[in-house]
Amino acid sequence: MKTLAIISEFNPFHNGHKYLLDQAKEKTKADLAITLMSGDFVQRGDPAIIDKFSRSDCAMKAGFDMVIEMPVYISLQSAEYFALGSVKILDKMGVDYLCFGIENEDPNSFLEKVNLLISKSSQLETLTKKKLESSSFTKARYDATVEIIGKNNFITSNNILALEYIRAIKKINSKITPVPINRISSANKDFDLKNTNISSSTAIRNNIFDNYKDHVPSFSYKAIEYSKENFDIPNMDYEFGLFKYLLLINNKSMDDILAYEIGMDNYLKKIVLKNDNFSKFIAEATTKRYTSSRIKRLILNYILNNKTKFNDYDLDFYKVLAFNQKSQYIFSNSKSKPVLTKKDTDKLSVPDKIILSKMLDASNMYNLGQGRELNQDFTKKIRRY
Repeated sequence: MKTLAIISEFNPFHNGHKYLLDQAKEKTKADLAITLMSGDFVQRGDPAIIDKFSRSDCAMKAGFDMVIEMPVYISLQSAEYFALGSVKILDKMGVDYLCFGIENEDPNSFLEKVNLLISKSSQLETLTKKKLESSSFTKARYDATVEIIGKNNFITSNNILALEYIRAIKKINSKITPVPINRISSANKDFDLKNTNISSSTAIRNNIFDNYKDHVPSFSYKAIEYSKENFDIPNMDYEFGLFKYLLLINNKSMDDILAYEIGMDNYLKKIVLKNDNFSKFIAEATTKRYTSSRIKRLILNYILNNKTKFNDYDLDFYKVLAFNQKSQYIFSNSKSKPVLTKKDTDKLSVPDKIILSKMLDASNMYNLGQGRELNQDFTKKIRRY
């Protein structure tokens, strides 16, 4: 049996995601479709608009056969490590195809440019390091890439992530086949809903109290509205309170925390002391070098104590959020161990247990901030479809 995978956030699940899944199935003719999905915190450093269980339910109803939860230390990193950590997990699971959205390029042209960039990796790294002296990693990588390929409409957040997926596949010598698929109608950075029924996640979140209903499947709309009515839309207020306590009262060190670089602790401490409100804090703290996403990722990694050494761990497990009968094939053929129940954790290595514990801590932090029930990971029944 052949398996396709899509790395996702589904924040929230929308019509564009359904289109991507349908196209992936058509192009690959795969027997199984799985998604490796961020948990309750996403790469922008924000709490997800609805909880991971609701989003995994939407994914299954859309046609996936299994939903795997991405370890939180992977979710809260820049594109390079986000992609590498994800691809390593999927490789051990025996995935055949990795499908992802791209913009402004046809798939063949996109792959040509990606292969050019990968062939000039050493030049790209040298240029990136040079440009890091005056800007964030994201901006430095962007400028370095443009300098090599000389075309800036190639450089979008989705294309950069797609590039990193392919780079990761090559780096670990994986047999996974990359399958780029053109996005339609909306770019990821769009803030306004389109006249068509396909809009970006950003646009939908930006209009979550407006008429977004036609832009998401009915099951996703119901999940969002239920969450809005019962828990409201998440923000960073609770996490900001924890951050202030650890930074100002506990004086917890930021050394070896993911997304940290020397000087950021003192820089952020000065701004925290002037701003009680998170929105004002993040607005003042954000610079070309320190993007808002990077600062928010650092805050969450700091609270969770996610260490840089985690990137060196060779994970040997995958945490299942939902699955159907057909996906039993993965349980039988994966090189890594599935975690569905608390008992499954007994057979994990020490590093794997550390990473799993961070995932559980992140879920409980999200639940506390939302007023949800704690410890749902092993008390809430795994969804079988």
